[in-house]
Amino acid sequence: MTTIAAAAGFDFITFFWMMVIASIVAGMARYIRVPYALALVITGLIVAPTNILPQVHLEPHILFTIFLPPLLFESAINMRVGMLRMNWLPISIYALGGTLLSTFVVGGLAAWILDLPLVIGLVFGALISPTDPISVIAIFKQLGVGKRLSTIMEAESLFNDGIAIVLFTLLVDAAMGEKISLLYGIQSFIMVVAGGAIIGVVIGAVASRITREFDDHLFEIMLTTIVAFGSFLSAESLHVSGVIAVVAAGLVMGSYGMQTGMSATTRLSVTSFWEYAAFAVNSIVFLLVGFEVTFVHISAEIPLILLAVLVVLAGRAVAIYGLSPLINTLHGKLPLSWQHVLFWGGLRGAIPMALVLGLGRSFPERNQLVLLTFGVVLFSLLVQGLSIKTLLQRLGLGKKRSVKSEYGRLASGILAAEAAREELEKLRNRKALSDQVYEILAVEYSQRLDEMGKEIEALRSSGPDLLQIQEKEARIQTLLAEKSSFKEAERNGLLEEEDLQQLVSGIDRDLESLKSQD
Repeated sequence: MTTIAAAAGFDFITFFWMMVIASIVAGMARYIRVPYALALVITGLIVAPTNILPQVHLEPHILFTIFLPPLLFESAINMRVGMLRMNWLPISIYALGGTLLSTFVVGGLAAWILDLPLVIGLVFGALISPTDPISVIAIFKQLGVGKRLSTIMEAESLFNDGIAIVLFTLLVDAAMGEKISLLYGIQSFIMVVAGGAIIGVVIGAVASRITREFDDHLFEIMLTTIVAFGSFLSAESLHVSGVIAVVAAGLVMGSYGMQTGMSATTRLSVTSFWEYAAFAVNSIVFLLVGFEVTFVHISAEIPLILLAVLVVLAGRAVAIYGLSPLINTLHGKLPLSWQHVLFWGGLRGAIPMALVLGLGRSFPERNQLVLLTFGVVLFSLLVQGLSIKTLLQRLGLGKKRSVKSEYGRLASGILAAEAAREELEKLRNRKALSDQVYEILAVEYSQRLDEMGKEIEALRSSGPDLLQIQEKEARIQTLLAEKSSFKEAERNGLLEEEDLQQLVSGIDRDLESLKSQD
């Protein structure tokens, strides 16, 4: 009993100090402006040889069950089905066709150039296929890059994670000696993907319905936690894809449950919780990368790592440039400049490292795969991640703020200031604010509103399309107001749920039509 308790305490202490290290690194990374993931890997490389912390080796099932659901669920709840529907063609072709193409190109080249057995090369091709655009999307927002390109890149990453992990699982079984025919592999792939999607949608829909009966942010955070891990465990117990189930459940919760059943305050609490959960998991995974690779002689393997980088870039190039003509033929409208960004912005992150660290110790060529994956991820973060901003600027994407984006910024500021004034009014009416303090703050907000109003007037001379932009934004805001009013009427019993669904569906179609005009 004492031994078990000591072991448990030891593990907890190790975890605690890893979180302390991650927090310190996060602060320093922001200060010196280097990618956080890269800083964590380097920290792991420095800390591991000192033996300050014991060697940490997580069992594969623990790594997948605990680490993958938060990473996938956080991405899924922030993805809107409406935007996916408008861009389904490039997203589906890149996510499915691109992942398969990349896996087999990388696998074949790895067998030929890196001298790996073919099935091991294919395992490497599958585990390295998931992309992680978090740092790229942050730069997109900073430079004001268009929403459509951002959506395609995020959604491709979200779905290729699930597809690559399913493919990875099948290939690992083959590498461990299980006899899998091509036909069986295709059937298994379709069954586990479809089965996982169905389970995820059902669990997400049930949870979304439950959220409509409560307005308690703690309960609803707990509910989303159950959805994330429950969808994964349920799917795995039925031998279908837990990863796809998490993605499907997250999409349903994010686009339906959180929008129809949660107040704005609760949505903020839920998204903040999952943002932290993903941050914590990323932190642990990247520290583990540094710990794991410390025991491999990196300097002697640099030529091999560089070859692996070229192999992975070749796979990504074939996937993007090879499939883009098909997308454009089908009216996907992808400029060449966007293709360059999708190619170079396909960074690798936590999921490839989680997959390779989750391979059993007895897996053939495991140390080699850890080394190659580490090298590719490091290059991705250091070279691609730090150069993507320069690429965007040279391609003329997001060079300057458009009239539309500037108007959106000002209009949002006006809405926020108006909401703040309404809140001040409520505080004064409840006697929670003195008249003197109210007058001081009200004057400040009035001045702010006047300044933003003058800036919008100044935009009229520089942007002849401002009136059309204002009309479009006004239509969007009024449709959202109608939607909110209908939902409130249903909650108060004035409107039947079936009627609500019909009315809201019509509004959503109008909103998608307006947003697709960008």
